[in-house]
Amino acid sequence: MTGSHGICLGLRADWNDCLNLGGGESALVSFLYLWALDNFVRLAEFLGRGDDVLHYKAVHQKVLETCRDRLWDGRWYLRGFTGNGRPIGTDADAEGKVHLESNAWAVITGVGGVDRGRQAMDSVSEYLGTPYGLMLNAPAYTAPDDDIGFVTRVYPGLKENGAIFSHPNPWAWVAECMLGRGDRAMELYDALCPCRQNDIIEIRKAEPYSYCQFISGKDHDNFGEAHHPFMTGSGGWSYFAASHYILGIRPDFDTLIVDPCIPPEWDGFSALRKFRGGEYHITVRNPAHVRKGVKEITINGIKHEKIPLPRKGETIHVNVTLG
Repeated sequence: MTGSHGICLGLRADWNDCLNLGGGESALVSFLYLWALDNFVRLAEFLGRGDDVLHYKAVHQKVLETCRDRLWDGRWYLRGFTGNGRPIGTDADAEGKVHLESNAWAVITGVGGVDRGRQAMDSVSEYLGTPYGLMLNAPAYTAPDDDIGFVTRVYPGLKENGAIFSHPNPWAWVAECMLGRGDRAMELYDALCPCRQNDIIEIRKAEPYSYCQFISGKDHDNFGEAHHPFMTGSGGWSYFAASHYILGIRPDFDTLIVDPCIPPEWDGFSALRKFRGGEYHITVRNPAHVRKGVKEITINGIKHEKIPLPRKGETIHVNVTLG
């Protein structure tokens, strides 16, 4: 179901349940729909289901064009529209100008291409960046606005209203990797990482071995204080973003992909990956000190275009050279 702008209705599908998007339109839901369509098309191609490929490619293209045309605000992507059609997360607003979720997922889905993607994530860094991670939105809301939702009644700098909400931060790491900016992805990873905060425990006031639901944002007096340890899905998302996109080791239908996006000062890394009954010993070398780009793959000493699936119990030695 879509609204007057052709963007998916929020209903109960939007991650941020403090936005009043039941009758409004959600950029995030539209981007998640795009992501699902893209993956369905890839699966249909792999299975040889030609009719599904043709139909859902057309649906995907229509949704992509609508999002591209209706959600770009000039320097970043909107968060959606209220039930009465007012944009949320626009430069024209004094509060809640920029929202993390919609901009990260716009990049992940490739809606605006590389140029708009970089501009959007640069805006995220400018408005939402802190030493402790990315805030969910900024500036924080101070005036209640029931068209936008309960988020505007939350104390500024806490939870969904301008806090550093841990759960969506890894989406930004994925986005930066997809833009080829491994150094920025690693900076964001380090900023949120609990053990990196151990030396400021008097500010954080939480365990250094657990992600917390949120950290007080810039608009709160206790900026940097963490809240609700363990009460979050951030551990899983952090593992996914770090392993699949920073290290770049992720499964595909008929191969294991190794396509890292790392800080250029890294010489490389090694990893062990168990996958489909086999074991991959992976060594990545970065002699040219690039952020991204696979120059050569060798499997057990022989050049390959892609990494083959293992036989049961097989050990495969993978060497990847970036350049």
